[in-house]
Amino acid sequence: MLIHTARFVIRDFDESDRAEFVGYQRDARYRHLYDLPDDGGQRAGELFDRFAAWKRELPRRNVQVGIFDRVSGRLCGCCGLRQSDVPAGTATFGIELTPDDWGRYRLAVEVAAALIDYGFSELALDRIIGDTASGNRRVEKLARWFGATIVARRDGPDWMVARGWVEVDWALPRTAWAGLRKKRNRANASGDTSNPSQEANSVLD
Repeated sequence: MLIHTARFVIRDFDESDRAEFVGYQRDARYRHLYDLPDDGGQRAGELFDRFAAWKRELPRRNVQVGIFDRVSGRLCGCCGLRQSDVPAGTATFGIELTPDDWGRYRLAVEVAAALIDYGFSELALDRIIGDTASGNRRVEKLARWFGATIVARRDGPDWMVARGWVEVDWALPRTAWAGLRKKRNRANASGDTSNPSQEANSVLD
């Protein structure tokens, strides 16, 4: 899988990316957020192996890929669409940034928009779902901006409970995404040159 955006390359991991992936997952800031022990990279290594196994599956049900800076090639995080354990035509969306990239909301907007569009156009999905911590207000706002609706709030894992947060589930149907694209196309046709990513970034402020 390969997607180019203005500033990033979204692609399958290869073995040469392992050290960088394991490195950011072992970062003390990352482990503190998720209350993870330092296990010497075992958990992260097993995750990386799982992503590689998914890449080899036929048909491929789960896409979990890296986000790389187009200029430097640096790994900025990972994102994915997973179709296992959900109804046909549905995929679970996920994105995480490395601790060094936390707070780069335009990065999240640019990558999320590209991956969602890929899901609907290339994977022919009918619905994309996801979840986030209630403490992450910006992600919740971003989901709404993309046309998603909040469908549930529920108890999350221990690291959320410890912070007084809950899990927020959202859903984005194909029709809502198509409607948003039509709205953008009409705006472009009328001479509105505003950048959708900049608009979304203002929503996240």
